[in-house]
Amino acid sequence: MLIFCVCICLGSPSVFAQDTTNATTIKLDFTPDFIDFSPDDRYMVAENETRYLVWDTQTNNKVVEGKYAFKIGRFAKSISIPSGSGYFLFGNEKVFITIDYQHNNSHIKAFNLKDGTQIWETNQLDIGIGLTETLISAHAGSTLDVEVNGIKLSKPQLANNFFTRDRFLDRLINYVPEKHAIALNGKNGLQLIDVRNGKILWTQQAFKGGIGELLYNAPSNKLLAITVPATDGAIDLLTTTPEVIALNATTGTIAWKVAYTGDFMPNYASIVNNTLVLPYLELAFIDLKTGTERQGDVHSRMAAAKNVTKGLGGLMAIDKAMGGSFGANANQPSKYNRLIPRALHFNNQGKLCYFTMFDKNGTWGTGGKKGYTIIDIKKDKIELEVHDLLGSQWTPLQDAMANGIFYVKASGNLNRTTIKAIDARNGKELFETEKAKNSADISKAFNPFMIDTHNNRLIDVVSKGVYIFNAKTGENMAYTSTKDLGVGTVKFSEFFANGLLIFGTKGVGVIDFKGNIIASVSTKNIKGFAATAQEIQLLENKRFIRIDANTGKLLEEQPLGKTNQIAFSPSGKTLARAKGAHIELFQ
Repeated sequence: MLIFCVCICLGSPSVFAQDTTNATTIKLDFTPDFIDFSPDDRYMVAENETRYLVWDTQTNNKVVEGKYAFKIGRFAKSISIPSGSGYFLFGNEKVFITIDYQHNNSHIKAFNLKDGTQIWETNQLDIGIGLTETLISAHAGSTLDVEVNGIKLSKPQLANNFFTRDRFLDRLINYVPEKHAIALNGKNGLQLIDVRNGKILWTQQAFKGGIGELLYNAPSNKLLAITVPATDGAIDLLTTTPEVIALNATTGTIAWKVAYTGDFMPNYASIVNNTLVLPYLELAFIDLKTGTERQGDVHSRMAAAKNVTKGLGGLMAIDKAMGGSFGANANQPSKYNRLIPRALHFNNQGKLCYFTMFDKNGTWGTGGKKGYTIIDIKKDKIELEVHDLLGSQWTPLQDAMANGIFYVKASGNLNRTTIKAIDARNGKELFETEKAKNSADISKAFNPFMIDTHNNRLIDVVSKGVYIFNAKTGENMAYTSTKDLGVGTVKFSEFFANGLLIFGTKGVGVIDFKGNIIASVSTKNIKGFAATAQEIQLLENKRFIRIDANTGKLLEEQPLGKTNQIAFSPSGKTLARAKGAHIELFQ
């Protein structure tokens, strides 16, 4: 499991190849347990159980320093946290917020990152433990989290330049960058608060329950709150109807509510013109003005399946209440586009490119046929439909689109997988990759394919190896087996500047974009990593390794000590090395 930040205890002070002549030495009044950097590299945050410090890396000055009321939440081993402390950093607004929470009580303080002055505070955040558990569960498993030099950041954080390292708090507060505001469930209802001055812009007392995701639509000036059950208890799961609630972003007035069916996942809902597109258990188009489902082609195609999906929604709630996972391994969905949501793909005209299953009568969501469609959401019309692109023996697992090509990965009999490429403009099949044998292990673990648009590569990762295809023609350019790599069964993989990192049960392999093996390292329990064009760093529980990213040469191998720690900024351009209460900052 990867940690959120690369913190390394070392026995040797000289670890990285960076120039150490321009180091800034920072003296703290405490020994930090964690060191983090904002997504734009501008601020460094050091903290331990009860203390924190914010450092401006541009001016090389301390901005804020203080004490937490409780032990920081990121120390907690379990999800249910009755009390704790943590922070949010809003880079665009230059605001740093600390939150001390205990049961339903909380205290928020906000500081100006320009001069460190406190600009506002409030005790109105209502934190219910049941609600918190639900939101953490709802957000867990998002496929849109990315690793940057071993540090886990979500794409919204990278885009909006805000972050927190507290998993507990990350699910309680929704940031609306367009309004420079945060939405939170206050003691008097849902509140929108200006981050810059703490002004309560409005309070909506009629809003109850948890928010899984909050979307803002500027043309309609609406906030769309996608709700989740208030608790993970069986009663709430079975009796609560998940809804999308539209509020006037200026006044907080509720404009409409509409129920949705399925298991919420963040970052999957999309707004296209005046339509909210929900892909959770069924594809639904919601008119932003009225809050009603649009009665067009998609609605009619889904009509028969919706009677089934409503029943599935109830079964999912029952299964969750009983602690189940509704018949599917988290890595191996049992049904495509029915039991799991999918990211939506749009062409350069803003039209939805959608791959679905249907029966011989064209009814969506049932039957064994699979086909490709182009949907004009504005007109609510299916413009193109190409049938039978995958036979009944194939189960689609993943789709993606790049450079005008729509790719679908599917599994079939004899434990094989294949990727089919479709011209996104007309739905014609361009190619199908050779069928990968033994492409999933006994647990049916699924590894997604990856598209490298810069080098025109389609990289398919399976449990026994890595295929590299020409992304436009499907030509098999290389195959590297996990046996040759020495990594065991593949767990996950990630691009870096020079190629691909392959993390397996027995080690870490590095290959370039042509499939050549750069390095293979036996490892156990990788906790963190950093990869740049120059070198790769791997952190285990008791060992730290440096590898040349071009030659694969082992640069350094150190057993872990207990005195020093090192942390990277997201870009890898800033390095902090701490020894006790001293931090050396390299840029």
